[in-house]
Amino acid sequence: MSEQRTTPADVVRAYARAKSRADVQEALRYCGQDTVFETIAFQAVATGLGEVARQTTAFLRAFPDYGVELDYRAEADDLVVGAGTIRATMMESLVGIEPTGRAFALPFACHWRVRDGLIGHERFFFDFHQMCEQLGLSSADAAARFAAWRERVKAVPR
Repeated sequence: MSEQRTTPADVVRAYARAKSRADVQEALRYCGQDTVFETIAFQAVATGLGEVARQTTAFLRAFPDYGVELDYRAEADDLVVGAGTIRATMMESLVGIEPTGRAFALPFACHWRVRDGLIGHERFFFDFHQMCEQLGLSSADAAARFAAWRERVKAVPR
């Protein structure tokens, strides 16, 4: 059951709780049909609920214990910004990168645009190189895997 949506911050809070439970379907209930999600560290942009669902599902499969500790959140009109720490353990492969079984804890910042009670845009920032270091991955190799994945995604008809 979804939480009551009264303010943009309430929408983001409910969405984040669902995502931290790895409940992709519940998280997507708080997103508009044409939502855009940007994960800056991966240079990844997902547009529309279908693509957002695929990318989110793949990420949460690789990092099933993903969780967020929010240090602060602020709201101005339709914009919600927040920062804190994300934590996760790499248990499955992601874009062809084999799992290491190691965890990361990274500072993050994010902003969300919420219109008509739904997230229309999420822009998520964290340090890619620090993530790779904590996971025991080569940043160069991981970046190359993400680049190849982005090319494959572009080639798939939508």
